Amino acid sequence: MARADEMKLFMEPRSIAAIGVSRRTGPGSFNLLENLLGYGYEGRLFPVNPNASEILGVKTYPHVGALPEAVDLALISLPRSLVSAAVTDCVAKGIKAVIIITQGFADADDEEGKQLQRDIVLIAAGGGTRILGPNTFGVANARLKMSTSYIRISMEPVAVGTISQTGGTFVGLNDIKLAGKAVDVGDACDVNVVDCLEYFEQDDQTRVIVVHTEGMPDAREFLRVVRRVALKKPVLTLKTGRTPQSARAVQSHTGALAGSDRLWDTALRQAGVVRVGDIEELADAIRAFLTLPAPAGNGIGLTTYTGGFGIIASDACGKYGMDLVEFAEPTLRGLRALAPEWMGVGNPFDIWPGVSILGKPRTEVERQGLRHVLSDPGVDAALMVLGAYDPRLGEELVPMAREAALMFPAKPLVFFAYGPHFAEVRRSLETAGTTLVFPSPERAARALMHLRERAAYLACRARRDGA
Repeated sequence: MARADEMKLFMEPRSIAAIGVSRRTGPGSFNLLENLLGYGYEGRLFPVNPNASEILGVKTYPHVGALPEAVDLALISLPRSLVSAAVTDCVAKGIKAVIIITQGFADADDEEGKQLQRDIVLIAAGGGTRILGPNTFGVANARLKMSTSYIRISMEPVAVGTISQTGGTFVGLNDIKLAGKAVDVGDACDVNVVDCLEYFEQDDQTRVIVVHTEGMPDAREFLRVVRRVALKKPVLTLKTGRTPQSARAVQSHTGALAGSDRLWDTALRQAGVVRVGDIEELADAIRAFLTLPAPAGNGIGLTTYTGGFGIIASDACGKYGMDLVEFAEPTLRGLRALAPEWMGVGNPFDIWPGVSILGKPRTEVERQGLRHVLSDPGVDAALMVLGAYDPRLGEELVPMAREAALMFPAKPLVFFAYGPHFAEVRRSLETAGTTLVFPSPERAARALMHLRERAAYLACRARRDGA
């Protein structure tokens, strides 16, 4: 069976056995069965606990052998000394996908845990069963209303496939939920990042793939596969364990080896992977790839409410390789009509004098100014600096953002908003579904840079492969 097909048993199970599920329910019980019922999971559930006949109204079985069928997926949450026997029972029952939530295997400080992990790998391999974990939250699939995490999480069917070595990503980031579809590989004794990559490569519901990795035993195989996958979908990677101190923490967390950060950086770039440095950058890049078109080049046009912040935004664009365009004469002519005659216009274009001195309606200057900037042949993307002093401002600008997307579908528009009503303005503007609002010009420019660099990589590969 191909890797992607094997992973469907984990990601799209029609039936789940919860082995070792507790009789305790309610807050603080971390009950897997209770979580699955609470999400509204519609597949068949088979709790396994020899000390109960039913839990939460669901018939309970004394052992795996008593299950009425070979379920798609088994969850094992038992003391580590009992896990090998449970895996043996699953193999004997014909269960082909097992998630071991229990900790204390390769992540443990003792040799016993490492030997126990080797044992379960041999047991599973002998019966053709795949193991995810140990030491894992397991999987989540918002479209199936299913998560195997013992912590209750909030899921949304975003088009993001997340592969991680920590269950923390199941909770999501400040700006986006990552549990559209997610896998925590944990100690990765069997199922690994490559298995998950091949599943998300073929999954039509996934548009962006996120990989958090601390290290992996077969970096060569990962790079071979990710090079292929990155041609089809953006692959964003947060590779941690970059310093000697964090590399030691990696060994304690999942038993992985972090490897040379410099070598990883070069290898990921050559494979077409978008590497990010922190979780803030990861969230920005995910949102950009889900929302914005890739600019055709590095040329950027700025409009601003204040000259000083326009210069700050200009510096940010330069830092991330987005070049301020020298506007063509038709562009300048259109912008001069929106400004006092004594004002020199250029890039950035300052909106405010046309409003405060000439008395032109603010929305007219914003809309026409942006249209002239985006019409310029040298402009590939636009950044608007926005003072968020009125909570209604975002609603007022939504028509402008939608018009820009219709007239210039290949040129992304982003905003840097500042002021007391940033949150309200951002929320309103992003309802347009065509633009993003950032709290700093650096974050806006960096997101555009990631879009541009991936587009440039794909174009380079296409030229090379066609040569």
